[in-house]
Amino acid sequence: MTRPKKSQRQETNSPFKRLRLNVKLSQEQLAREIGVAVSTIRRWEKGQAEPTMTVLQMKEFCKAVKKNFDDLPNSLLPSDTPENSNNNSH
Repeated sequence: MTRPKKSQRQETNSPFKRLRLNVKLSQEQLAREIGVAVSTIRRWEKGQAEPTMTVLQMKEFCKAVKKNFDDLPNSLLPSDTPENSNNNSH
C-alpha cells in the first residue's frame, strides 16, 4: 500500500488532527506550541491516547488552532467538564 503524497489532503476522523491541519501546522510545530512531545501528538491523533492537557496547554492549543475553548469538539474536552457530565447533581 502506498502512502499519500504530502500534497494530497488526507481525510481523518481525528478532530485533533483536523484542527491542526486547518491551520497548516505540522505535528512538530503544534507540539512545540503546547509544550508536549511530538510522539504525544501522534498518539492523540491516532486515538492511541486521550488528549490530556493542563489549563495552560489548552489555552496554547486554542491559540495555535485559532479556536475558542467553547468551539472545540466535545471529544477534546476533559470528561469532568459540565458539558460532558450527565447532570450529576445532588
